[in-house]
Amino acid sequence: MNRNYRNCPIPLFDREINQSIGLMLLERSAPWLDQPVLAERQGNDYRSISWQEFLDDTAGLVDFFNRQGIRKGDRLAVFSPNSYAMLVWEMAAVFMGAVSVPIFAGYDTRHIDSILHNAEPDAIYVDSEKRLDRLLACTYIRRLRFIVTSFSSPYIKLADCLAGGGRESLFDRVGAVDPGDAAFIQYTSGTTGQPKGVMLSHKNIVSQRRSQDKIWTIAPGSRFLSYLPWHHSYGGLFERFAALFHGAALYLEDSLGKDTLRLIDNWRLVRPTHFFSVPRVYRALVSEARSDPGTRDTLFHPDLHFVFTAAAPLPADVDDYFSSLNVEVLEGWGLTETSPTVTMTRPGSKRYYSFVGQPIPGSEVLVADDGEIRVRGPNLMTGYFQDPERTAGAIDSDGWLKTGDIGELGPEGLKLKSRRDGLFKLSNGEMVSCSQVENALTASSTWTGQAVAVGAGQNFVAALLFPNFRRLEDWARQNNRHLPQGWEIGRDKDIRELFYREVERYSRDLYPPYLRVKAFVVIPDELSVEGGSLTPSLKVVRFQVMQEYREWIKAIFDPGLYPERLPDIVFLKPL
Repeated sequence: MNRNYRNCPIPLFDREINQSIGLMLLERSAPWLDQPVLAERQGNDYRSISWQEFLDDTAGLVDFFNRQGIRKGDRLAVFSPNSYAMLVWEMAAVFMGAVSVPIFAGYDTRHIDSILHNAEPDAIYVDSEKRLDRLLACTYIRRLRFIVTSFSSPYIKLADCLAGGGRESLFDRVGAVDPGDAAFIQYTSGTTGQPKGVMLSHKNIVSQRRSQDKIWTIAPGSRFLSYLPWHHSYGGLFERFAALFHGAALYLEDSLGKDTLRLIDNWRLVRPTHFFSVPRVYRALVSEARSDPGTRDTLFHPDLHFVFTAAAPLPADVDDYFSSLNVEVLEGWGLTETSPTVTMTRPGSKRYYSFVGQPIPGSEVLVADDGEIRVRGPNLMTGYFQDPERTAGAIDSDGWLKTGDIGELGPEGLKLKSRRDGLFKLSNGEMVSCSQVENALTASSTWTGQAVAVGAGQNFVAALLFPNFRRLEDWARQNNRHLPQGWEIGRDKDIRELFYREVERYSRDLYPPYLRVKAFVVIPDELSVEGGSLTPSLKVVRFQVMQEYREWIKAIFDPGLYPERLPDIVFLKPL
């Protein structure tokens, strides 16, 4: 076995993926027409929509697009949170050979306009007056041929577009779509700067479904409680198409994973068989389960087959908790550029911390001499939209995508170490992996919601710590005191001691020793998507945080510069 190369011994034949998304779903859905494809919460319960209704509405919208002059290859944007309307709009686009361009529902006018000018869509669906106002402020607005809304407005109403058509008429449309045609332009999260428009073909998406079908079994009628945003590849490509391919129903989680108690209430109503999420949400759910047996029984019911995690390592204690209750945890890794999955852990196999499984059928993984992970396969994007120079820089002449992730291959599979852009060098030349430090500080932390490692060019590693305010509020209530506000949080002696003990404890596990945090500052802010410090997939936008808190960072390494208005720096005693 080549220690720097790995593929999957299970073959994926070209004939298995030589079809369009529409044809794949029409063929597979034939036995499920009376079953729910999606459900949305209304009041105290969920209302479901059947596959038959969905396909009829999709056919009606395809006919509307055709009457409006939309043709193969035209681009149709959608600016909305997850909804039935968004599902119909996107599937109508890809069924007829147009290209869907989903835009994150939380973006401001500047971000929307940037994406519109890059993607150059012909039309757009907008779900609310608030988002329509943002859209109308864009300079691109004059270039749109039409706008569709789901509410009363001067524009076309979606409900008026759905009449006509029928499931049978869709077969004629999908037959004209080639597997190599573009289906989506998915914009990356933008952790390192301007989002990139990743062009993904029908073959890319179909290859994912056929490949994963060889690894796991999901029964028709399964229930996914779903909050991952569809503009992002994990939710829109991986989870959503897993449900559609296998005939599982998508129950939309209306707190979008942000309100743990609402999420648990929705869990109670749905009793999901499968759940796809990120470590941050799993940590919150396990914390609630540990504190309340009723919540534990709600979450870990007998019908829960597995949960899937990605985006960062799952804390070992959270993983152990799932195992103790006989709930299997699966994990995967990939990028928007890989549609998105490259590796997965296998059902029934032993999991290892920071290992993200073996390549899925059809995918190849190569670790270059500099440690960068490179991948190749039928899931690889066709390129960055209208950016041949950046495409050429990402994919070499042999078809290998340079992922920017650093890792290594072992018998357990692929191990992730860090992002190439998440490395910095100390003054003594030692390289620091930010993700390694940050995961250690946050994985099992009670008090720290987010951490950002700093110290480029300095002689030690420090951290900016952003509190878990809910836990701090619980602590203050239990101790019969008021939680300090603003900068006083970072000056409060008792709170500083809480963070000190955790940082000292979790730093101790970091190796080599130069990775251990020697100083920290508690920042009384919350990182957010709206503020630009988190991506829509809840990853830290490092360059934004470094810019916003540059005074803090400078002062940690030169306390004489420290402004009085800022919280106190905490230096740790040598371990």
